[in-house]
Amino acid sequence: MCKAPVAFLSSYSCSLSLSLSLSLSLSLEKDTVMAIISRHPAIRATFPSKPMNDDLCKAHQVSRRVTYDRGRRIEDVACNDCGKTFKSMDALHQHQWDSSKHVRVSARQNPGRGTARRQCNQCGSWHASAADLEQHFVEAHPLIELKPGEHDDATYEEVKSRFRTAWIKPEIQLQKVCRIFKVYNPGWRRRRYENHRKKLKKQTSEASMVKAMKREVELKKDISNDGNELRRYHGTTVKCQLGRPAHRGKADGTDGTFGLCKESTCSGCRIVEKGFMTSKCRTGRYQRYGKGIYTSKCSSKASEYVRCSAPAREARGLLACISAACLSSDVSLNESGKNSYKVMIICKVLAGRPYKTTGKEKHLRQPPKGYHSVQGIPGEDLNYDELVVYDDDAIIPDYIIVYTSSD
Repeated sequence: MCKAPVAFLSSYSCSLSLSLSLSLSLSLEKDTVMAIISRHPAIRATFPSKPMNDDLCKAHQVSRRVTYDRGRRIEDVACNDCGKTFKSMDALHQHQWDSSKHVRVSARQNPGRGTARRQCNQCGSWHASAADLEQHFVEAHPLIELKPGEHDDATYEEVKSRFRTAWIKPEIQLQKVCRIFKVYNPGWRRRRYENHRKKLKKQTSEASMVKAMKREVELKKDISNDGNELRRYHGTTVKCQLGRPAHRGKADGTDGTFGLCKESTCSGCRIVEKGFMTSKCRTGRYQRYGKGIYTSKCSSKASEYVRCSAPAREARGLLACISAACLSSDVSLNESGKNSYKVMIICKVLAGRPYKTTGKEKHLRQPPKGYHSVQGIPGEDLNYDELVVYDDDAIIPDYIIVYTSSD
């Protein structure tokens, strides 16, 4: 589909000398527009002799996607790298060019200048709007690999070191950290996260909260500063390759960039695509604090909940920015022939004021009044720390880490 100014035609019997001053922007196929122009010299004369604008002629190459916010206007978005908010998606994409450390979604520094379309910085594909481009990026290029020895070496080493330090369960050995990826959270998801942070910070000044936290001076300061943001680990089910080393060579006949798998039960891909959702959470034997999103500061604890079931020979579902040249031929297989590499999500969690408990409270669907999360303290019924939030906006995926362990 493409748009072109076409003189308004009241009927087929009207004179060709009809004033061309009134025009409409009609969404017509290119062939239809050209046919009308060719039949009416007066209209044809108003168009330049050179081919139609590139934005029109190549409209069939523009991808129109069903975006997350389709049907409602995206008013505010936020930068995944720094949290700064913007009034439009184009403003966000332009901001991403201001720092070499920011992930750049748009191929152009000034995405809205001179064209109605938006081009992807990773694959060069064209999209009908900035929101469509953002959605495409989440589906096709959601991971940016951090590599040791490159400009992001400090971040790579920090994430790796923290992961190893948090591995405290003695009966399971962490063998190797293989790869680390930064997760790209779209502008609307990061904006909801920042809005939740503002809400937590605002509540610290409410009379009831001031009274309740009279003796929690340090915690109140943490909430006032950043919402008491914590880094936590989340183990989940992955049914595709999701960043794991596979066989050497190109996968799916592509150039080494991959989108998310379409398997509805692949929780890893769905979390990266749509964020965490309490509606998808289970209530079972190990959910001690009801239906919520569970994380732990102990990486070995979170590893107990990691399930990776894709055979090593399969290459579907690999996330973006994983080059075929990087794929290792050293594939680790378990007895069933499955790829034994594991995938864990490192999250940012806005804990606010956590309700601390040592027992089970399976009836919970939200934190007790006056609290924002639930923290399981090791002791009566728990060996390692757990942190549970019940609001989708209180948690976002931050990194994906690929590793091997003895279990």
